[in-house]
Amino acid sequence: MADSNAVRFLAKSGVDAELALEQMFQDMVMVSFRAHTILWNSVNIGAGVSVPGINQGRPDPNVVASRSITEGFSHQFLHFGEDTDPVEHTPGTELLGQNYVLDEGNITVDDILVSHREVPLDQKMLSHFDIMQQVAASVGRSLAVYFDKKMIIVGLNAAYTAALNKDGLSVYPAGNVVERVDAQGAYGSTGAYPPTATGADNFRSDVAELASLMDIDNVPEGPMNRFLLITPQARRVLSFITNSAIFDRDLSRVPNSLNERAIGILEGFTVVMTNHIPNSSVTTGPSKYQIEAAFDGSGEGEPVALALCGAGEGNAAIGYVHAGGVQTHIEDDHRRNTTFVKAQILHGAGILSPYCAGVIHVDAS
Repeated sequence: MADSNAVRFLAKSGVDAELALEQMFQDMVMVSFRAHTILWNSVNIGAGVSVPGINQGRPDPNVVASRSITEGFSHQFLHFGEDTDPVEHTPGTELLGQNYVLDEGNITVDDILVSHREVPLDQKMLSHFDIMQQVAASVGRSLAVYFDKKMIIVGLNAAYTAALNKDGLSVYPAGNVVERVDAQGAYGSTGAYPPTATGADNFRSDVAELASLMDIDNVPEGPMNRFLLITPQARRVLSFITNSAIFDRDLSRVPNSLNERAIGILEGFTVVMTNHIPNSSVTTGPSKYQIEAAFDGSGEGEPVALALCGAGEGNAAIGYVHAGGVQTHIEDDHRRNTTFVKAQILHGAGILSPYCAGVIHVDAS
Protein backbone atom coordinates (compact mmCIF):
# COMPACT_ATOMS: atom_id res chain seq x y z
CA MET A 1 0.00 0.00 0.00
CA ALA A 2 1.39 3.42 -0.98
CA ASP A 3 1.98 6.18 1.55
CA SER A 4 -0.61 8.98 1.43
CA ASN A 5 0.21 12.67 1.39
CA ALA A 6 -0.88 13.56 4.93
CA VAL A 7 0.17 17.20 5.06
CA ARG A 8 1.51 18.32 8.42
CA PHE A 9 -0.37 21.60 8.15
CA LEU A 10 0.57 22.84 11.64
CA ALA A 11 4.30 22.58 10.96
CA LYS A 12 6.54 25.62 10.55
CA SER A 13 10.31 26.01 10.52
CA GLY A 14 10.84 22.38 11.43
CA VAL A 15 8.50 22.46 14.45
CA ASP A 16 5.66 19.97 13.93
CA ALA A 17 2.90 21.83 15.83
CA GLU A 18 4.19 25.40 15.63
CA LEU A 19 0.88 26.78 14.31
CA ALA A 20 -1.26 25.13 16.97
CA LEU A 21 -2.61 27.13 19.90
CA GLU A 22 -0.24 27.13 22.81
CA GLN A 23 -3.11 26.66 25.24
CA MET A 24 -6.57 25.24 25.03
CA PHE A 25 -9.25 27.57 26.37
CA GLN A 26 -12.90 27.66 27.23
CA ASP A 27 -15.33 30.55 27.43
CA MET A 28 -16.28 29.78 31.03
CA VAL A 29 -14.47 31.14 34.09
CA MET A 30 -14.32 28.90 37.14
CA VAL A 31 -15.23 30.51 40.47
CA SER A 32 -14.72 28.78 43.80
CA PHE A 33 -17.82 28.30 45.92
CA ARG A 34 -18.66 31.13 48.30
CA ALA A 35 -20.31 30.89 51.71
CA HIS A 36 -24.08 31.29 51.66
CA THR A 37 -25.51 34.43 53.20
CA ILE A 38 -28.24 34.16 55.82
CA LEU A 39 -29.15 37.58 57.21
CA TRP A 40 -28.77 39.40 53.88
CA ASN A 41 -31.58 37.20 52.57
CA SER A 42 -33.62 37.75 55.73
CA VAL A 43 -34.14 41.44 55.02
CA ASN A 44 -34.41 40.94 51.23
CA ILE A 45 -32.19 43.91 50.38
CA GLY A 46 -30.52 41.91 47.66
CA ALA A 47 -33.53 42.10 45.35
CA GLY A 48 -32.44 42.98 41.84
CA VAL A 49 -28.78 42.23 42.50
CA SER A 50 -27.23 39.18 40.88
CA VAL A 51 -25.73 37.08 43.67
CA PRO A 52 -25.18 33.58 42.21
CA GLY A 53 -25.07 30.70 44.63
CA ILE A 54 -26.29 32.67 47.63
CA ASN A 55 -29.74 31.25 48.31
CA GLN A 56 -30.20 27.54 47.68
CA GLY A 57 -33.96 27.37 48.11
CA ARG A 58 -34.04 27.07 51.89
CA PRO A 59 -36.41 29.21 54.03
CA ASP A 60 -34.56 32.33 55.03
CA PRO A 61 -34.89 33.25 58.71
CA ASN A 62 -37.18 36.19 59.41
CA VAL A 63 -35.00 37.56 62.19
CA VAL A 64 -33.90 41.04 61.05
CA ALA A 65 -36.06 44.18 61.12
CA SER A 66 -35.38 46.79 58.46
CA ARG A 67 -36.49 50.33 57.73
CA SER A 68 -35.95 52.60 54.77
CA ILE A 69 -35.23 56.20 55.67
CA THR A 70 -35.60 59.14 53.30
CA GLU A 71 -34.35 61.90 55.59
CA GLY A 72 -32.28 62.16 58.72
CA PHE A 73 -29.47 59.78 59.61
CA SER A 74 -31.04 57.46 62.21
CA HIS A 75 -34.18 55.54 63.06
CA GLN A 76 -35.74 55.75 66.51
CA PHE A 77 -37.44 52.72 68.04
CA LEU A 78 -39.26 52.53 71.38
CA HIS A 79 -39.47 49.91 74.11
CA PHE A 80 -42.52 49.70 76.37
CA GLY A 81 -41.59 48.37 79.80
CA GLU A 82 -43.06 45.54 81.86
CA ASP A 83 -46.68 45.52 82.95
CA THR A 84 -47.38 46.42 86.57
CA ASP A 85 -49.62 44.12 88.59
CA PRO A 86 -53.22 45.20 89.20
CA VAL A 87 -54.16 46.25 92.73
CA GLU A 88 -57.14 45.66 94.95
CA HIS A 89 -59.43 48.69 95.00
CA THR A 90 -61.69 49.97 97.73
CA PRO A 91 -64.70 51.88 96.36
CA GLY A 92 -64.53 55.54 97.19
CA THR A 93 -60.75 55.84 96.94
CA GLU A 94 -59.27 57.61 93.94
CA LEU A 95 -57.36 55.70 91.25
CA LEU A 96 -54.33 57.80 90.30
CA GLY A 97 -52.79 55.54 87.67
CA GLN A 98 -50.00 53.01 87.97
CA ASN A 99 -46.49 53.53 86.74
CA TYR A 100 -45.27 52.51 83.28
CA VAL A 101 -42.09 53.28 81.37
CA LEU A 102 -40.79 53.65 77.86
CA ASP A 103 -37.27 53.99 76.55
CA GLU A 104 -35.78 54.61 73.14
CA GLY A 105 -33.03 53.26 70.98
CA ASN A 106 -31.55 54.45 67.70
CA ILE A 107 -29.96 52.80 64.70
CA THR A 108 -27.65 55.21 62.90
CA VAL A 109 -26.63 55.12 59.25
CA ASP A 110 -22.94 54.35 58.68
CA ASP A 111 -20.75 55.39 55.79
CA ILE A 112 -21.60 54.11 52.31
CA LEU A 113 -20.54 50.49 51.89
CA VAL A 114 -19.16 50.06 48.36
CA SER A 115 -17.85 47.11 46.38
CA HIS A 116 -16.19 48.28 43.15
CA ARG A 117 -14.03 47.01 40.27
CA GLU A 118 -12.19 48.63 37.35
CA VAL A 119 -11.67 46.65 34.13
CA PRO A 120 -9.05 47.86 31.58
CA LEU A 121 -10.53 48.39 28.12
CA ASP A 122 -7.72 46.69 26.22
CA GLN A 123 -7.82 43.61 28.44
CA LYS A 124 -11.58 43.36 28.05
CA MET A 125 -11.39 43.63 24.25
CA LEU A 126 -8.58 41.10 23.88
CA SER A 127 -9.94 38.59 26.35
CA HIS A 128 -11.40 35.36 24.94
CA PHE A 129 -13.90 35.09 27.82
CA ASP A 130 -16.56 37.38 29.32
CA ILE A 131 -14.90 38.99 32.34
CA MET A 132 -17.74 41.47 32.89
CA GLN A 133 -20.17 38.75 33.92
CA GLN A 134 -17.84 37.60 36.68
CA VAL A 135 -16.96 41.11 37.82
CA ALA A 136 -20.61 42.18 38.00
CA ALA A 137 -21.48 39.09 40.06
CA SER A 138 -18.46 39.68 42.29
CA VAL A 139 -19.44 43.18 43.42
CA GLY A 140 -22.94 42.08 44.44
CA ARG A 141 -21.72 38.92 46.10
CA SER A 142 -19.01 40.62 48.14
CA LEU A 143 -21.47 43.27 49.35
CA ALA A 144 -23.90 40.57 50.50
CA VAL A 145 -21.25 38.46 52.25
CA TYR A 146 -19.69 41.43 54.03
CA PHE A 147 -23.12 42.63 55.21
CA ASP A 148 -23.90 39.12 56.46
CA LYS A 149 -20.74 38.95 58.56
CA LYS A 150 -21.42 42.35 60.11
CA MET A 151 -25.01 41.47 61.00
CA ILE A 152 -23.94 38.23 62.67
CA ILE A 153 -21.53 40.21 64.86
CA VAL A 154 -24.38 42.59 65.76
CA GLY A 155 -26.46 39.54 66.67
CA LEU A 156 -23.71 38.19 68.91
CA ASN A 157 -23.39 41.56 70.63
CA ALA A 158 -27.17 41.58 71.14
CA ALA A 159 -26.90 38.27 73.00
CA TYR A 160 -24.28 39.83 75.29
CA THR A 161 -26.35 42.98 75.96
CA ALA A 162 -27.37 43.60 79.57
CA ALA A 163 -30.93 44.10 80.79
CA LEU A 164 -32.37 47.62 80.91
CA ASN A 165 -34.33 48.94 83.88
CA LYS A 166 -35.94 52.35 84.36
CA ASP A 167 -37.79 53.86 87.33
CA GLY A 168 -37.87 50.51 89.08
CA LEU A 169 -39.40 48.66 86.14
CA SER A 170 -37.85 46.36 83.56
CA VAL A 171 -37.72 47.78 80.05
CA TYR A 172 -36.34 44.55 78.61
CA PRO A 173 -34.39 41.52 79.84
CA ALA A 174 -30.80 40.73 78.88
CA GLY A 175 -29.66 38.63 75.98
CA ASN A 176 -29.22 34.91 76.51
CA VAL A 177 -25.79 33.34 77.00
CA VAL A 178 -24.79 29.70 77.47
CA GLU A 179 -21.11 29.26 78.31
CA ARG A 180 -19.10 26.05 78.33
CA VAL A 181 -15.66 26.29 79.90
CA ASP A 182 -12.99 24.07 78.38
CA ALA A 183 -9.27 24.73 78.46
CA GLN A 184 -8.81 22.88 75.15
CA GLY A 185 -11.14 25.02 73.04
CA ALA A 186 -14.40 24.39 71.23
CA TYR A 187 -13.53 21.62 68.79
CA GLY A 188 -10.81 19.07 68.26
CA SER A 189 -10.36 15.69 69.87
CA THR A 190 -10.04 17.13 73.40
CA GLY A 191 -12.24 20.24 73.11
CA ALA A 192 -15.70 20.98 74.44
CA TYR A 193 -17.39 19.46 71.39
CA PRO A 194 -15.20 16.67 70.01
CA PRO A 195 -16.56 14.63 67.05
CA THR A 196 -17.82 11.95 69.40
CA ALA A 197 -21.01 11.04 71.21
CA THR A 198 -19.84 13.09 74.17
CA GLY A 199 -19.30 16.18 72.04
CA ALA A 200 -22.69 15.80 70.36
CA ASP A 201 -24.48 15.34 73.67
CA ASN A 202 -22.67 18.38 75.09
CA PHE A 203 -23.78 20.53 72.17
CA ARG A 204 -27.40 19.41 72.28
CA SER A 205 -27.47 19.98 76.04
CA ASP A 206 -26.26 23.55 75.55
CA VAL A 207 -28.86 24.18 72.83
CA ALA A 208 -31.56 22.87 75.20
CA GLU A 209 -30.34 25.28 77.89
CA LEU A 210 -30.45 28.18 75.42
CA ALA A 211 -34.01 27.24 74.44
CA SER A 212 -34.96 27.19 78.13
CA LEU A 213 -33.55 30.69 78.65
CA MET A 214 -35.69 31.95 75.79
CA ASP A 215 -38.72 30.21 77.28
CA ILE A 216 -38.11 32.20 80.46
CA ASP A 217 -38.04 35.39 78.38
CA ASN A 218 -41.35 34.37 76.73
CA VAL A 219 -39.78 34.41 73.25
CA PRO A 220 -42.37 32.93 70.85
CA GLU A 221 -41.82 29.26 70.11
CA GLY A 222 -41.97 27.41 66.81
CA PRO A 223 -39.43 26.62 64.09
CA MET A 224 -40.33 29.74 62.10
CA ASN A 225 -39.84 31.95 65.17
CA ARG A 226 -36.59 30.54 66.52
CA PHE A 227 -33.52 30.11 64.32
CA LEU A 228 -30.13 28.75 65.33
CA LEU A 229 -27.06 29.55 63.25
CA ILE A 230 -24.30 26.97 63.74
CA THR A 231 -20.78 26.41 62.41
CA PRO A 232 -19.85 23.58 60.00
CA GLN A 233 -17.91 21.93 62.84
CA ALA A 234 -21.02 21.91 65.03
CA ARG A 235 -23.05 20.19 62.31
CA ARG A 236 -20.42 17.47 62.05
CA VAL A 237 -20.38 16.98 65.82
CA LEU A 238 -24.18 16.57 65.95
CA SER A 239 -23.99 13.58 63.61
CA PHE A 240 -22.39 11.62 66.47
CA ILE A 241 -25.29 12.11 68.86
CA THR A 242 -26.13 8.95 70.82
CA ASN A 243 -29.73 9.93 71.50
CA SER A 244 -31.10 9.36 68.02
CA ALA A 245 -34.41 11.06 68.77
CA ILE A 246 -33.53 14.02 66.55
CA PHE A 247 -33.26 11.60 63.61
CA ASP A 248 -36.16 9.29 64.61
CA ARG A 249 -39.27 9.83 62.48
CA ASP A 250 -41.40 8.08 65.10
CA LEU A 251 -40.56 10.81 67.59
CA SER A 252 -40.43 13.82 65.30
CA ARG A 253 -42.07 15.17 62.17
CA VAL A 254 -39.10 17.33 61.27
CA PRO A 255 -36.91 16.68 58.20
CA ASN A 256 -33.78 15.56 60.05
CA SER A 257 -31.74 12.95 58.19
CA LEU A 258 -28.44 11.51 59.39
CA ASN A 259 -27.46 10.14 55.98
CA GLU A 260 -28.23 13.45 54.27
CA ARG A 261 -26.42 15.42 57.01
CA ALA A 262 -29.66 17.37 57.44
CA ILE A 263 -30.42 18.83 60.86
CA GLY A 264 -33.49 20.94 60.30
CA ILE A 265 -34.88 21.20 63.83
CA LEU A 266 -33.06 20.98 67.15
CA GLU A 267 -34.67 21.79 70.52
CA GLY A 268 -37.32 23.88 68.76
CA PHE A 269 -34.84 25.87 66.66
CA THR A 270 -34.65 25.79 62.89
CA VAL A 271 -30.97 25.07 62.31
CA VAL A 272 -29.03 26.93 59.62
CA MET A 273 -25.33 26.38 58.98
CA THR A 274 -23.10 29.37 58.23
CA ASN A 275 -19.39 30.04 57.79
CA HIS A 276 -19.78 33.61 59.04
CA ILE A 277 -19.71 33.09 62.81
CA PRO A 278 -16.32 34.56 63.87
CA ASN A 279 -13.81 32.35 65.67
CA SER A 280 -11.46 35.21 66.53
CA SER A 281 -11.79 38.80 67.70
CA VAL A 282 -12.79 41.55 65.25
CA THR A 283 -11.25 44.86 66.33
CA THR A 284 -11.51 47.05 63.21
CA GLY A 285 -14.30 49.27 61.96
CA PRO A 286 -17.11 50.88 63.98
CA SER A 287 -17.42 49.54 67.53
CA LYS A 288 -20.85 48.00 66.92
CA TYR A 289 -19.26 45.67 64.36
CA GLN A 290 -16.44 44.60 66.68
CA ILE A 291 -16.41 41.64 69.06
CA GLU A 292 -14.03 39.96 71.48
CA ALA A 293 -14.46 36.39 70.30
CA ALA A 294 -11.08 34.90 71.13
CA PHE A 295 -10.69 31.68 73.07
CA ASP A 296 -8.23 32.98 75.66
CA GLY A 297 -10.32 34.12 78.61
CA SER A 298 -9.93 37.80 77.69
CA GLY A 299 -13.24 38.30 75.91
CA GLU A 300 -16.59 36.58 75.83
CA GLY A 301 -15.27 33.37 74.27
CA GLU A 302 -15.45 31.58 70.92
CA PRO A 303 -19.07 31.52 69.65
CA VAL A 304 -20.30 28.24 68.18
CA ALA A 305 -24.00 29.07 67.74
CA LEU A 306 -26.16 32.19 67.45
CA ALA A 307 -29.90 32.20 68.05
CA LEU A 308 -32.03 34.96 66.52
CA CYS A 309 -35.77 35.03 67.03
CA GLY A 310 -38.92 37.05 67.23
CA ALA A 311 -39.17 39.09 64.03
CA GLY A 312 -42.24 37.17 62.91
CA GLU A 313 -43.96 38.22 66.14
CA GLY A 314 -42.96 41.88 65.80
CA ASN A 315 -39.79 41.88 67.93
CA ALA A 316 -36.44 41.31 66.24
CA ALA A 317 -33.17 41.00 68.09
CA ILE A 318 -31.37 43.16 65.53
CA GLY A 319 -32.26 45.58 62.78
CA TYR A 320 -30.85 47.82 60.14
CA VAL A 321 -31.75 51.01 58.30
CA HIS A 322 -30.90 51.96 54.75
CA ALA A 323 -31.36 54.88 52.41
CA GLY A 324 -32.18 53.95 48.85
CA GLY A 325 -31.47 50.21 49.11
CA VAL A 326 -28.79 48.53 47.02
CA GLN A 327 -27.57 50.64 44.12
CA THR A 328 -25.60 49.25 41.20
CA HIS A 329 -23.81 51.07 38.41
CA ILE A 330 -21.65 50.21 35.39
CA GLU A 331 -20.10 52.66 32.93
CA ASP A 332 -17.29 53.03 30.43
CA ASP A 333 -14.78 55.62 31.61
CA HIS A 334 -13.36 57.05 28.37
CA ARG A 335 -10.85 59.26 30.17
CA ARG A 336 -9.23 56.20 31.73
CA ASN A 337 -10.18 53.62 29.06
CA THR A 338 -11.74 51.37 31.67
CA THR A 339 -15.14 49.97 32.57
CA PHE A 340 -16.14 50.83 36.13
CA VAL A 341 -18.53 48.57 38.08
CA LYS A 342 -19.89 49.10 41.59
CA ALA A 343 -22.59 48.03 44.03
CA GLN A 344 -23.27 50.04 47.18
CA ILE A 345 -25.61 50.60 50.07
CA LEU A 346 -25.97 53.39 52.61
CA HIS A 347 -26.97 51.53 55.75
CA GLY A 348 -26.42 50.95 59.45
CA ALA A 349 -27.26 48.12 61.86
CA GLY A 350 -27.97 47.91 65.56
CA ILE A 351 -29.50 46.01 68.47
CA LEU A 352 -33.28 46.12 69.00
CA SER A 353 -34.48 43.43 71.43
CA PRO A 354 -31.53 41.58 73.00
CA TYR A 355 -33.75 38.98 74.70
CA CYS A 356 -34.54 37.66 71.20
CA ALA A 357 -30.86 36.78 70.73
CA GLY A 358 -28.80 34.01 72.27
CA VAL A 359 -25.27 32.65 71.98
CA ILE A 360 -23.45 29.48 72.90
CA HIS A 361 -19.73 30.02 73.38
CA VAL A 362 -16.68 28.24 74.74
CA ASP A 363 -14.08 30.02 76.85
CA ALA A 364 -10.88 28.98 78.53
CA SER A 365 -12.02 30.13 81.97
